[in-house]
Amino acid sequence: MRKPSSIQKVIKIALIVIGSFVLVVVGTGLYLSHRWSNTLRSQLKDYVKEMSDSLYELHYERVQLNILSGSLTLDSVSLVTDTVVYHRLQQQQRAPSLLYAFSADRVSLQYFKAWRYFLKKELSAGALVLESPSVVLERDSRNIDTSRHRPAYENLATRIKSLSIGTLTLDSTNLKYTLIKKDSGLVITQLHRLSIHVKDLLIDSMAMVDPTRFLYARNYELYLKDYRHRTKDSLYWMMVRDVSYSAAESTLRIGQFSVEPRYKPAEFDRKVQFQRDRYDIKLNDIVAKGLEPYALLQEQQLWAKHINIANGVFDIYHNRSLPSSPGTRLGQFPHQLLYKMSLPVYVDTLVGNKVDLSYKEVNPKSQQAGTLLFKQVHGVFRNITNIDSMIKKDRHLIADMDAVFMRSGKLRARFDFHLGDPQGGFAISGQLKNMDGRELTPITRPLALVEIKSANIQDVSFTMQGNERAASAEVKFIYDHLRVSILKKDDETHELKKKGLLSLFANAIAIKDSNPTDNGKLHIAHVNYPRDPKKSFFNLVWKTLFTGVKETAISGSVPL
Repeated sequence: MRKPSSIQKVIKIALIVIGSFVLVVVGTGLYLSHRWSNTLRSQLKDYVKEMSDSLYELHYERVQLNILSGSLTLDSVSLVTDTVVYHRLQQQQRAPSLLYAFSADRVSLQYFKAWRYFLKKELSAGALVLESPSVVLERDSRNIDTSRHRPAYENLATRIKSLSIGTLTLDSTNLKYTLIKKDSGLVITQLHRLSIHVKDLLIDSMAMVDPTRFLYARNYELYLKDYRHRTKDSLYWMMVRDVSYSAAESTLRIGQFSVEPRYKPAEFDRKVQFQRDRYDIKLNDIVAKGLEPYALLQEQQLWAKHINIANGVFDIYHNRSLPSSPGTRLGQFPHQLLYKMSLPVYVDTLVGNKVDLSYKEVNPKSQQAGTLLFKQVHGVFRNITNIDSMIKKDRHLIADMDAVFMRSGKLRARFDFHLGDPQGGFAISGQLKNMDGRELTPITRPLALVEIKSANIQDVSFTMQGNERAASAEVKFIYDHLRVSILKKDDETHELKKKGLLSLFANAIAIKDSNPTDNGKLHIAHVNYPRDPKKSFFNLVWKTLFTGVKETAISGSVPL
């Protein structure tokens, strides 16, 4: 028999050494995993209790550490508030305004460097994953907290030198947020299937002052597929879809925001019983840039530099056949409602693009509806705010808008809303150019019982000032070849028919064929219009402008 060669002996010895080393490593790993698992089982609960001054308790069923694979898992995890401690802190005026709790089927720490943790007290891992998480936040506005607020690192420093997580992942999160107002009223918001990703989370002495981090992380990314909320009056669904937020970019994106009526127009009228606008709104691809999350989290204020809306539809329906609403609409101009909002807001610039706006109204006399159309509306709104300190710097909310009116009219307007004015002061200037007046017949026929047979509208220019009580305006209406037919509703067929004699009289005597007249005289109307306090801001604007147009085009009393 041949003796083993020296090479074979070396290989054999090497295999024995490697095998022994592997056995020692695996054995040591299993031993330390079991031992350190027991250590962690008690340490984690002590950490939470100590860092929260006994306000929170951590519960879990099982802790499993595998230092060979670098994994640490906790099953059936929950963080709960010790209500006895919380009530004691409230009595001592040391209770925090925000309480939080969470639960998860499993919490997994991946690529966990156990040696560094146990030997250097540095907690470092590649990823932290929460499976099927539920998060509950409760903000109590009634709490008074006189205690000194300690930063996260100061809370950790007694036990851990630093905490570093590559990625924190919470997918399909159920979030419940409850706001307890000072009057003990509740506002509850629930989100489902919320995704939260935190990138490069680091808590140490340097991260506290690192300007490239937000709440100790390089980035927070949130995504919500959809959210639906029923309004208090139960008439609408308010919905958002495809919502995403990036803290690093300070940008919020919303695929669609919509306000959808829960009832069709006829059923809506039966529900409200009085005259009331019915809205149907869809705004698409909204991007808000320059958001300031600290203002929202610390001061509950919404700040944004720029908001852009790619396109949308804004439909309004109003039935004048119903009784007038009780009470008045004083104090309900757009900028007055903005000022009354409970959430402080500042938006430097908002741009709306390609928004189609329609206003449909039912006339009780004709029992028919007329529709105003504003196509491809483009608007730029500047200085949208209800914050007193910002209003002191600039008291004007300016909106510059342009659109196609009906089918061909080129419309532009500037709105100047006087912020902080209790009387709702405003000013408007605008111009409508180059329009075939016959395009107005779908409005004038059902609403004014007038059919426009011909009209070449060259220019309608106006300036207007007003408040919630009245408006005054200067209106310049330049046109020619104006001819109309006066209509009446047939009692038997309920159809609109021409009143021949009255139409002849109107065109011959009452209607001014053109402005300027044949002798070159240009008439400019000066209007003072008192507001019906039950009507809206836009009704006041329209009525004031229409009065100026009517004064220019009609020389006598005729039912237009």
